[in-house]
This record gives sequence, structure tokens and C-alpha cells, in this order.
Amino acid sequence: MTRTKRLALLLCIVMLTSIMSSLTVMAEEKPDTWIADRVVQIQAYVDDIGYALPEDQLNTPVMQELARRTGMKIEFLYTEGEKDRYVMATQLATGNLPDMIVSYLNNSTRPEFPILLKAARDGMFADLAPFIIESKVYSKYMDKEYLPADTYDNIVWRKDFDGQVHFLHMNIDAVDTSTIWNPAEEYIGGMYIQRAIAEDLGIDVKTINTSEQLFKLLQDIKAKEYKDVSGNPVTPLGPKFWGGSADALQYVINDLFWGVSGDYNITEDGKVLHEAETDWVYKKVDWLRKALAEGLMHKEFFTIDETRAGELYANKSIAIIADVHSYKEIIYGSDDWIPLGPIANYKGDTRKITSGKGGRGQWAIPASTENPEEVFKLMDYLSSEEGQLLCLYGVEGVSYDMVDGKPKLKPEVQEAMDRGDSKTLCDKYGASFDGSGVYGLEFILTDRQNEAYFGEARPGASSGSTFERSVKLAEEYTREYHLVPGLPAKAFLTDLEDVNNAMNLLNYNETLVQAAFAESDAKVKEIIESFREQLKHAGIEKFEKLVEEKYAENPNLINFY
Repeated sequence: MTRTKRLALLLCIVMLTSIMSSLTVMAEEKPDTWIADRVVQIQAYVDDIGYALPEDQLNTPVMQELARRTGMKIEFLYTEGEKDRYVMATQLATGNLPDMIVSYLNNSTRPEFPILLKAARDGMFADLAPFIIESKVYSKYMDKEYLPADTYDNIVWRKDFDGQVHFLHMNIDAVDTSTIWNPAEEYIGGMYIQRAIAEDLGIDVKTINTSEQLFKLLQDIKAKEYKDVSGNPVTPLGPKFWGGSADALQYVINDLFWGVSGDYNITEDGKVLHEAETDWVYKKVDWLRKALAEGLMHKEFFTIDETRAGELYANKSIAIIADVHSYKEIIYGSDDWIPLGPIANYKGDTRKITSGKGGRGQWAIPASTENPEEVFKLMDYLSSEEGQLLCLYGVEGVSYDMVDGKPKLKPEVQEAMDRGDSKTLCDKYGASFDGSGVYGLEFILTDRQNEAYFGEARPGASSGSTFERSVKLAEEYTREYHLVPGLPAKAFLTDLEDVNNAMNLLNYNETLVQAAFAESDAKVKEIIESFREQLKHAGIEKFEKLVEEKYAENPNLINFY
């Protein structure tokens, strides 16, 4: 071999060694959490996510750190519409979907579930079961004792899916604390009254426990002719803080709801009925009609938009908020409002009914997504302790510091939370901060255990004053939980696809509202009787017979109480 050839060979060896060394360094630089170099687009059918997005989603400190650890970034997509589920139904019908979708789904009785179920049966979602087995966090979902019964049987491990999994329930607590009152964790929801009005009337707000007592209180408020900040008359009862909705009635006239299992209950002789098939429907309508006729309720109680509802409460134009909770700034930001009630249920029980551990939201991967296992691995990582810390608190040194092994928000971040500056929290830091920032990053987590992982119920709770009043309210207005095991009766509607489809076209709340504003008692009866006929045509008797049979087999299966 000539000298020239030897030099050329030596040069090749040196270059090859250099390349191999560079590749080794590059491989070593990738952490164990590395998944793939990819941007995951998530279509969110959740307005809270859509209205709390950073201006530059892909370049917040959180996304940059997530890319460093996993190679992946998240981009939330949101499309406005009349209702998020309507948008979801339309987009599922077109089949033009990004890498992943998320939506509301407290349980299988939510109106989103039939839409999702049909899409899954039509083959629109990838099978996640093979990925669950090897996962770190979601492998817990294989344990029937870990998941709520409804989540396990009706959402994740459905028998009709033959072992496949098409959507995963989120925000499942690692430990079931559903019957334990922990002030640091509690949201005091329901009715709130202006403190000044309650004190002027000399009432003990905790003793208003029936719709009759509430009605008398509304009349007393009306008689006093209170004025708002602009000098206009105060309306005694206002809508839900987030805008008009019949949902708020569960706090206002809870004792006129027949049972706690959705719209259904069971008679003493074992007959399952829809509330509209009983006189309870008239009790509700009568209360509403009287309250509206006497000017005790805001005339747009059921229809007002969120912006205008917020203006009503900012101006103190309403004496009682029908539904808000202690982690809204209007409540924790001052002591102007205090909880009212609660109104007991139809059995006279003021305890909070719980069916046990629950969840919030779901995610699924469309069948059209390339390499779905990468998306799954990202979701699994985000719900690890390390991933949750990043999503909830942001990046160490940027938005928090570690103190005694636990995260402590930096003063400027705590101040932004105190003043409700969600824009700064979203754009500058990019984390969730208990939903005050990028809400989507909190929504997509599961296996929640904030106290164990981070030493506090929510970011900033142990060091800041932001939610100090929220916790004090939970300490002062303590409530007891009452466990009623089982699934809501509606959960079994999916067993009868034809009846389920027909029932989804009916709206009981809409019927109640129509009857409340009817011009006469005769018209009320006409509206109610028409709805009863619609129930029959939808096949409700077939469904009620099914529920009766299931309840007879196992009374703990359905949460009748």
C-alpha cells in the first residue's frame, strides 16, 4: 500500500471516528424521556381551553422545555361554535382531524359521549389498549379498583369494544378522597348572596335549606328595594355566573328534583320513571312561574350570555348568584359574597351526594394519526410527576424555584395570579397554574396527586394569598359528603342504541323553561303532556324496564337515593 493510500485510509478512519463520536454525543444528549421530534396538534372541544391559549403556543418556556425533554410540542386547536359538542359532531362527520382530540366528559351520561361512541363504532379512533399495557401512568387504568366504575365499564373498557380502548378518561385522582372534606381542595359551589344584604336582613345563610325558605328570602329582598352601584333596583335571584342555564336550578330548587340519578328515580314498588312522568315536574314549573311573575328572578335567568352576567354581578345588580364557586375572582377577591344554603335534596338531606371517585374530560387519537404510539407516550409522560410539574408550574428557575424539595412560585408569578393576569401567565410562562394560565395543560392530565407531589392542593396555595379566602370559606362553610354508590341511570342508555339516539333529540331542561314562561296553566299542561308523549315515542318504557331489571339484579349498580 502506497503512502498516499495509507494517508487516505487513515483520513477515512479519523472522519468515521469523528462522525461516530458525534452521533454518540447526540444520542447521549437525548434524555430518557425523548419520544420523537414532532408537533402534536390537539383539537379541543372545550371553550375554557380555546379562550386561554398563548399568542405563540410553540415557543413558551413550557413548550421549549417539553421539546428538550421529549422532542415534542403541543399545539391546541379550537373552533368556536354554538356548543362545543356540536362542533365536535360536525368535525367527526367530516373526518378531517388532527393528531388528537379532547372534550368534556365527566361521565358517560354527558351529551358528548353518544357522539364519541358512534365515532368509535365507526372506526374513527385508534385502539389505545396495546399502548396502555406498557405505559407508566395509564397502565393503572387496567386496575378496576383504580378507576371509577362508570369510567372502567362504560368509557374505557367497554365490553362491546372487545378489549379495544378508544378514549381515555382524564383527571382521575390517584387516591379516592371523594368523601373527605379537605378545605384546601374544596370548591364551594352553588348560591352566593351579597354579604351586606344578608347582614341587613339579619339572616343566617346556613339555615336557608328549602326552596320555600329561599322563595321567602327572595320576597324579603324584593321588599327592601335595594339598589346596585348605579342606583338601579337589585334583582333578588340572578343567573349562573357563567351565563344563563337551567343547570343552576340544582342549587336553587334542589329539593324539587326527584332523586339524584339524573332525571330518573325509582318508586317504592320498583317502577323506574323519568321525572317528567311524575308531578315533580309541575312542582318545579310552579316555583319558577311564581318567582318570575313576582320579579324575583332575572328575566334572562336561562338565556343571558356570560359577559352580561358578569356585568350584573360586578355592578351588584343581583342579590343572589344562582351558581358560582369559591375559586372565581369575584368570590375570593373580596368578602362581598358569602355562600347561601345549601338547599337540601328531596329527602331533606343537605349533604353533598357523591358516587365516589370521578373524572373530567376525555382524549382520543383519530385512526388517521401517524405513529399514534408517540402521541400516547407524550400523554403518559405529561401525567407523570415530572410532566405534571411542568404543566402546572412551568419551568424551574423561570416560574418557580424548588424549596425543600417542593415547587414555590416566584413572587412575580404569584402576583400575576393574584391580579388574575392570565395573559402574562399564558404568554410569558406557558404553564397552567391551576387553570389560571394555559388551561389545556391542566385539562389533559390524570393520576392527580398534587399534595403528594407538590405539597399543596394547587399552585401557589401554600405560599400566596390568591386563594386564601377560598380555603377560609371551605373551613367556615364545611359540608358533609354522603356516598351513594352506582352509576347514573342514564349511563345505561347506551345499551339501547335506538332509544339512546331518540332520547338525545329531547331536551328536558328546554321543556322546563318553555313551561316556566308559558302564558297560562293550560299551556303548561300542554307542554308537559307533549314532552311525555315524546318520551314514549323515543322508547323510554323499554329503557325503564331495562334499568328496573339491572337494579333488581344489583341495587348498588345505579345510584338511586
